[in-house]
Amino acid sequence: MATTPNSLLLAILSNTYTQNYLQEMLYRSNFTLEFCTEPEQALPEAHNLLPDAILLDSDLPNFDCNEICRRLKADPHLKGVPVVMLVDLNDRKAKAKALSAGADDFLNKPFDGIELLVRLRTLTRLHHYDQLFADLERFDWMVAHAQEGYLILDNDSIIQYANERAVNMLNLPENPDGLDFTQVVEANYVARPTESWKTWQQDPSPCFLMRPENINARAFWMVLEALDTSIGAATQRIVRLRDVTEKMSIYQDIRRFHDTITHKLRTPISILATSVSLLNSQIEHLSPEEVKELAVSAAKGAERLVWEVRDVLTYIDAPLAINIGEPLWLKHLPRMIQAIAQKINLKHLNFSLPECYENERISLTPDAFELVLTEALENTKKFHPQHDPKVDISIGQTESGLIHFRIIDDGVNLSAEQLSWAWLPYFQGEKTFTGELPGMGLGFPLMATLIWGAGGTLRLSNRPDRPGILVEMKIPTIRE
Repeated sequence: MATTPNSLLLAILSNTYTQNYLQEMLYRSNFTLEFCTEPEQALPEAHNLLPDAILLDSDLPNFDCNEICRRLKADPHLKGVPVVMLVDLNDRKAKAKALSAGADDFLNKPFDGIELLVRLRTLTRLHHYDQLFADLERFDWMVAHAQEGYLILDNDSIIQYANERAVNMLNLPENPDGLDFTQVVEANYVARPTESWKTWQQDPSPCFLMRPENINARAFWMVLEALDTSIGAATQRIVRLRDVTEKMSIYQDIRRFHDTITHKLRTPISILATSVSLLNSQIEHLSPEEVKELAVSAAKGAERLVWEVRDVLTYIDAPLAINIGEPLWLKHLPRMIQAIAQKINLKHLNFSLPECYENERISLTPDAFELVLTEALENTKKFHPQHDPKVDISIGQTESGLIHFRIIDDGVNLSAEQLSWAWLPYFQGEKTFTGELPGMGLGFPLMATLIWGAGGTLRLSNRPDRPGILVEMKIPTIRE
């Protein structure tokens, strides 16, 4: 078995003849040869080179070769490097001292070139195996203690290995080997986007695993990533699971807080500021009645501001409040859409609600669905060349128990890469198993988390007939 190409050999010797002989013997071999002719430099030179093997001459003028060997073996960076001592043929004491000093092997002088090569190949091969086992031991420790979940699957998605974190995240038994990974996921989580999960076994694109919120626990989110590797003739899939629940929750809270501040504080602040400004600048020219009227207006604005701030503080104390409330009646949808269009200054929007859906309810609260629509419509403006899109919203029922919403604009088509970026909010830029990629921003993932959390589906694509984007949502209805 050949040694690893270009194994590095450090020869510590001072005899010029031996140096030349070594160079001839190792020429065209799989060894790169480095010399150290000054014994006092042996340790720093070896420490700097980290060779695969060290050849140490026992006859070094004014130096104890056994002491050099002991120092080499005492260095934590070099203790695994094999040391071969060159000793005189009949000097048994020298051989015993060499072994006692930690030498791994010795050669008789004058040495045979073929024997030298065989010994070096054996020792370096064993050294490489030792390094590999050490690396495997470190890797095994790192994976076992990792915060992410790691699994290894075979070609049929059967679990071959799962670390402790993966066992906990997927609610696996203590020994999960032999379980079908796909069945395990579907038994515990909802995978999104649906299209990516359907083809995941053939094309392991990143996707989300979500456990919906219930009365005992909030929603739990994971990112599922995979890497296919070939080991001999077999292919194995390394799977990584990352908990992104906190990041999802934080962004939703920030976005909701932003909307809450915008809606609740703008009007009272405006009333208060306008009234106080007029009083301050025009008080000498105002009649007592006008002063009283402005003062009353300012007081009302201040009072309203106090109550709105209290509402905001209450909201902060209850970040999941958006999920508490009655499901949305679709008959309230036209007024909601009109209000959103006015708020974001969307001038060209077409929507009408068929009478057959007026008494339907969907499994999202009004606040949650308002967030979804706001994000979708803001994106139509953001990605329109003139920021003035024509938007059509349609509603229908293609499947029993699901309301199908379609939002379509006349902007531009997105590339396949941009469409994929839209789904990647919290592991952006990780083209391998970091940097931020441009994309749809975090608005689209926010829509996804709310819709998926309600048991619905979300799809983003280019419109088929002309430039523009199509957003499709299917949201479950609520039955009495």
